[in-house]
Amino acid sequence: MFSKNNKKMIAERSAERTLKYGLVKLNVGLASVLLATGLTFAGGQAASADTVTTNTEAQTTEVAPGQNDATTEATETTNKADAATQTENQGLTKETATESLKDAKATQDKAQGEVTEATKNIEDATTVRNDAKDVEASAQKDLDASLQAKKDIPAATDKVKEDSAALDNARDDVDKAQDNTEVAREAENTAVVNENAAQEKVNAQQKTVDDLKPAADQATAAQNTAKAADDIVSDQAAIQKDTEDEANLQQVVKEAQTTVNNLVETARQAAETETQAVDALKKAKEAEASAQTNVDAAQTALKDATAQAEKDKAALEETQKAGDAARATVKGWEDKIAQWQQFLVDEKDTSSSEHLNNLKKGIAAMKVRLGQAQDAVAEAQKAIDSALDVYGASRAKQTKAEETLTKANAALAIAKMSTAAAQTKEKAAAKSNAEAQAALEAGKAALEKSQAELASVQDKLAADKDKLAADQAKYNDLKAQNNFADDEDVVAAQAAVDEAQAAVDKVQPNVDKANHAVHAQEKVVKAAQAAVDEAQANLDAVSEKLAQWKQALVDEKDTATSYHLDNLKKGIKALTIRQGQAQDALKAAQENLANEQAKLAKFQAVQAKNQAALDSTNEALTNAKNTLADTEKKNADFKDALANTQAIKDYEAASATLAEYQKELASAQEAVAKAEAAFNEAQQKEDAAKAAYETAKETYLTDKAKLQDLEALAAKEDEYVVAFEQASDKLNEAQAALDEAQKALQDKNASLSVANGEVKYWEGVLAALESKPATSDEGTQTDGTGTSDEGTQTDGTGTSGESTQTDGTGTSDEGTQTDGTGTSTGEDVDNNEKTSTNEPGKDAEDNNEPAKTADGDKVVVNDVKKVATTPEKKVEVKAIAKKAEAPKADAKAATLPQMGEKDNNEAAVVGLGLAGVAGALGLGVLNKKRS
Repeated sequence: MFSKNNKKMIAERSAERTLKYGLVKLNVGLASVLLATGLTFAGGQAASADTVTTNTEAQTTEVAPGQNDATTEATETTNKADAATQTENQGLTKETATESLKDAKATQDKAQGEVTEATKNIEDATTVRNDAKDVEASAQKDLDASLQAKKDIPAATDKVKEDSAALDNARDDVDKAQDNTEVAREAENTAVVNENAAQEKVNAQQKTVDDLKPAADQATAAQNTAKAADDIVSDQAAIQKDTEDEANLQQVVKEAQTTVNNLVETARQAAETETQAVDALKKAKEAEASAQTNVDAAQTALKDATAQAEKDKAALEETQKAGDAARATVKGWEDKIAQWQQFLVDEKDTSSSEHLNNLKKGIAAMKVRLGQAQDAVAEAQKAIDSALDVYGASRAKQTKAEETLTKANAALAIAKMSTAAAQTKEKAAAKSNAEAQAALEAGKAALEKSQAELASVQDKLAADKDKLAADQAKYNDLKAQNNFADDEDVVAAQAAVDEAQAAVDKVQPNVDKANHAVHAQEKVVKAAQAAVDEAQANLDAVSEKLAQWKQALVDEKDTATSYHLDNLKKGIKALTIRQGQAQDALKAAQENLANEQAKLAKFQAVQAKNQAALDSTNEALTNAKNTLADTEKKNADFKDALANTQAIKDYEAASATLAEYQKELASAQEAVAKAEAAFNEAQQKEDAAKAAYETAKETYLTDKAKLQDLEALAAKEDEYVVAFEQASDKLNEAQAALDEAQKALQDKNASLSVANGEVKYWEGVLAALESKPATSDEGTQTDGTGTSDEGTQTDGTGTSGESTQTDGTGTSDEGTQTDGTGTSTGEDVDNNEKTSTNEPGKDAEDNNEPAKTADGDKVVVNDVKKVATTPEKKVEVKAIAKKAEAPKADAKAATLPQMGEKDNNEAAVVGLGLAGVAGALGLGVLNKKRS
């Protein structure tokens, strides 16, 4: 079988097949058949006419694959001829033959049943054999497992010993861990007792310190207040110095600013000079580029004029050559005409008039050609004159182009000299500008340095003022918190009032001055911004006009006059210069605006600083007046607290003792923490040791169980050996039973073949009895119930046996095969594609089909026109019907020697000859193979 998707096999099966032919090998079976046939015919005189069994047994013939069916057909023909002869000699009747046929069919049915039963026995024996195989495989598997377990026992024993030792070690580790845990618990309890004792000492000393703290705090506050007063004096001295430094640096910054302003103006002038020099250089380069363009144009014109002159000269030479050729043509015609005229003169008296007329005609024709040639010469001369004129004009243009190039080169030299001079001026201006810029940068650096120093002093002044404010606040906080005041505080309070008033009077003019400076500088900045706007508007106007002129130059390039275009270019150049000047003016105005805005920012910073100072002094004055009222009252309290230094000493001593006790308490707490950690660690180790013990125990029990399983499995080795031997014996018995069943099936098939032959025999007898009054055509044999054409034989039931082969297993190879339990119809049925049926009662038309048995390459065939097959080969045997068919029934009865007639020796010889011919045909039978 193969799948419908197996395209390769389908293509091979559907491909066109080529038939191949060859001689069949003469084997033992064929030789034996030929020998038996010959002996049969040769010994016909001694045969008994009533020996039915012998003829029936002759139907079963052993035939090798490939033997032709001519011999088999001849055998059946002989059997039927015997039957016909016996019906005459023995006086058989139709009823007797019918009864014998029924008995033969009963025997055939019995044999068919035995074949079916034998087939079922084979199936049962095969099932038993397969079960025995499975049992043997299972026994082999158990035996292998037992042998492997026997090998694994030593290693498993060593593993169990190792596990037992590990289990003992784990038990010892658990005991040690438990002892360590108990020791850690006792240490923790001791540390807790010590911690409690230290805590009681700390609590008692803390109470003493708390009792001494109020008086000590009062004395300490008095000392801190006195110190804060000293800090205030120091801060005021630092502020005074910072103020003086600030004034000096402001003067320095002012002078540096003036210097920078002067340098800015100098740098601006130098930059303007450099810009002018750059513009001059640019113009010189443009003039030089223009001169270079003129030179290039002159060179191009000279090159074109020279090329045109050369071209015209070549054309002149060509026309001169054409004129020379035309003159040569004229000269040739003139010479030829003179020659013919001389012929005419010389032959005037000797030649015929016709010849002379031909000469005259020729001369006339040549004169016409001469006139044409002369016209060509005239035309050539005209062409030469025209070419001379053209060449002269080209030479004039060439000379003019050379003069133009000379002038352009001179102008280019002058432009280069102007460019060099402009470059010199530009370099000098750039140098001056660079020096001015360097001086400006140096001045700016000096200004920035002075400004940085001023800012530093101002920052220091602000910081000192902040410190003074902080110290003052601290001083005030201490006095407010402790209600302290001393003699100096009273004087300081009064002085603070006076100083605050003086500060207000001092700062107020600075504020007014700063406000005035800010207002004035704002006006300056506004004017500078207006100048910038004006310069920007001027630049925008010039740029817009320049763009318009440039666009006009582009738009009118092809329509305007050259004069107008030159004016546009000059205007563009002028506007470009004005644009550069406007840009410089805008840049200068922007720089001036930036400087003025920087000044305004500085003035505004001074204004804010002065206003802040004024606000601060006013606030200080108010505070001083408010604090002066209660200073005298607090003075007495301050003096008393300042004098009580012993309270501070007692408090400090008690605090020192408390610190020692606290250290002891911290040490005790640390010891408790360590003891707790040690106890926890010991507890964890104990738990880990117990877990390890449980793991070791589980491993020991698991490996011990495995060892016991291996020992038990190894102990069953003998049992498994016996079981394996028994299974092997049963398998051998099952195989023997299967072989016996197969042999029995072969025997049953043989019996079935004999029964089939007997049925055929009696059918032949019955057919002979019924066909005595009937006749048949050549090559056709007809019985009482059906007809058959050439090559076809029909039995008594009307079923054709052509191309039918039957075995005992119900399988069909080439053609159609039918067994006793099923039918398979159709020709060329492949064994791997279709299977036969095995339904009782559906055998080959009441078991009329013969059977065959397979033994190696030999096949027992019991019918004519059958296909002999083997598992290795498929051979289709064609019957040669006309040569192998027996004579008609009546003729056979009168001539064949098997009936015991002694007067038919010639018939015997003829029969032996026919057998020889049949054997020769068997040797040359067609062997058709599928390709």
